[in-house]
Amino acid sequence: MSLLLSLSGRIGPVSYALWSLGVFFSQHLIALVVLALEGHPLAAISKDWQFYAMPLPTLARHYSASDAALILALGCLLTAAWALVALAFRRAADADVSGWNAAFVLAPLVQIPVILLLCMLPSRIAEPPIPVAKEVSAWRSATVAQGLVFGVALTVLGVAVAALLFGSYGFGVFVVSPFIIGATTGYFANHTHDIGASHTSKLVVSALLLGAIALVVTALEGILCVILAAPLAIGTGLLGGQLGRAIAVRSRRPPRQALSGLALLPLVFTIEKVLPPAIQFDTQSTIHVSAPPAAVWKILVHTDLSEEPVAAPFRLGIAYPVRGAVIGEGIGAMRIGEFSTGRALERVTAWIPNRKLAFIMLNEVAAMHELSPYAHVHAPHVVGYFRTTDTSFELASQAGGGTELIERTSHELRLEPVLYWLPLARWVVQENNARVLGHIKRKAETSQLQAGP
Repeated sequence: MSLLLSLSGRIGPVSYALWSLGVFFSQHLIALVVLALEGHPLAAISKDWQFYAMPLPTLARHYSASDAALILALGCLLTAAWALVALAFRRAADADVSGWNAAFVLAPLVQIPVILLLCMLPSRIAEPPIPVAKEVSAWRSATVAQGLVFGVALTVLGVAVAALLFGSYGFGVFVVSPFIIGATTGYFANHTHDIGASHTSKLVVSALLLGAIALVVTALEGILCVILAAPLAIGTGLLGGQLGRAIAVRSRRPPRQALSGLALLPLVFTIEKVLPPAIQFDTQSTIHVSAPPAAVWKILVHTDLSEEPVAAPFRLGIAYPVRGAVIGEGIGAMRIGEFSTGRALERVTAWIPNRKLAFIMLNEVAAMHELSPYAHVHAPHVVGYFRTTDTSFELASQAGGGTELIERTSHELRLEPVLYWLPLARWVVQENNARVLGHIKRKAETSQLQAGP
């Protein structure tokens, strides 16, 4: 496995083809195994063309795979992506072509034609690379400062182009961009003096952190979004930094060729613009209330959670319900739902007093309120990239006069990689649902005690 993930050495076209195809198709095998272990049918997955190009995200697109399965799949996806990059870099060295070609196998859909192209290139005897000098005072080198500046500038530019021009918040922003930022930083920091793997990693993290601060200062992002994306961005950025260092240490090519890696960003953003991600998922929460359905129904149609405690992540800006009230009665009646980020207009779609209430959301409210020194942040992802479409409450009488209250919700998520964002989205929904159900339980039981026998 260490040889598979290493950037050292060369690999011929035949060996590269076998290893790359093995790594690529191992993702399909992992997806099928996970689905089989969780008891999901495999027929539907074979009809989805995206399964053949991006197999692991299919676990989220078609099936309610557990959060543990999604996190495992994310780890497998990133490991496979790095293995493909490492193999491509060694193949590029064997064919004596630019090592920046390896970055292109990171992105879904793009990686397939790049792998095929690298398979067809013949091996060549390359001239020995000009050795890169060792620099004792690595952190005082002008090239280190150059790498840092490039990393920060590219962070701001990449997010600005993705968000404002392409409206893209997907694999390109959260995986490819940090990787290219790390690779560019690592390359320019090492292209005259090898500062070492450890110093390169520290420099990449510094560039990403300074870039994040720049995003907040330029009102392109808020603090909360930066925090949520940081683990994924830093992880992929560190891998990119090692690729950039390897290119600098082994390559005799001029620094301007580093710009070829930047071409991957608009390419990925364009693909995501043409094929926008959209994941549907449902949740269900149940609670037992020691009160009859009539008492629960009364609280349900006029809910006020303004005095309920709010968990820390929601106090930082993630949207949570404040109150809700149905105006009128019956199907077609309107419901006003107030959230911490705005007001939602909802239409009742099911109305069976003391038994069922369902409604759909007619407008969207922001998924979060960004922490920022500015009143307005140019971050389109707060609206439209995560929304609730349907909500229903079902009440069932229980022995002893109690009520089983079931809340079902349906949602749409338009953020990639979905393997990273879906577990977080589920957690947010489940926490909000638990807060609502807990409030209804307490209010209904309190009113029942006050009413007496």
